[in-house]
Amino acid sequence: KTNLNFARYIMKKLLLIMGDLATGKSTFANILSKRYDTNVFFKDSIKEVLGDTIGFSNREENKKLSRATMELMFFIFSEFEKLDKNLILESNFHTIELETLHKMAYEKNYEVLTLVLRGDVEILHKRYLNRMHNENRHPVHLSTTLDVFDDFRRYTEYSRSEKILGNTIDINANDFSYQTNIDVLEKIDQFMRDC
Repeated sequence: KTNLNFARYIMKKLLLIMGDLATGKSTFANILSKRYDTNVFFKDSIKEVLGDTIGFSNREENKKLSRATMELMFFIFSEFEKLDKNLILESNFHTIELETLHKMAYEKNYEVLTLVLRGDVEILHKRYLNRMHNENRHPVHLSTTLDVFDDFRRYTEYSRSEKILGNTIDINANDFSYQTNIDVLEKIDQFMRDC
């Protein structure tokens, strides 16, 4: 009985990965998923499935797919809670979505850490253009005008204005060395192993 009561207070871990476009969020999420033997779900991947299944014909319908994707991510989190498992979610989270996840985490005995990846806008835009032109991106990600630098800059500034809740680690993603940076990884290690 004592052991069961103690188990109730062991905090499970929810690791959120967010930040600027073209900072390597998905790649880093995969690295951390393997490092901690933890499932990871990506907003982009879920949205691609919805786009293939439901389809879309304009920007507004694309935004609806994004909203449906986040609802599915909330559902995934609620299902994982039943398994008492840690979880990694990757997305360009908005404040209201972070508030929902933090509320769910509090109710379900999860501790939350958010990794926030940022970089120089010019560097990121060049990387974004390379991705758009050379990586055969899914059509669901191509309904914007972010290939235009001023639009990319405005989008980045807007996304950076979102309020980020709780504990965070800010990561410089001007290059991808952060993905093997010992100091960064040790901070995340401590979060994942602490109870």
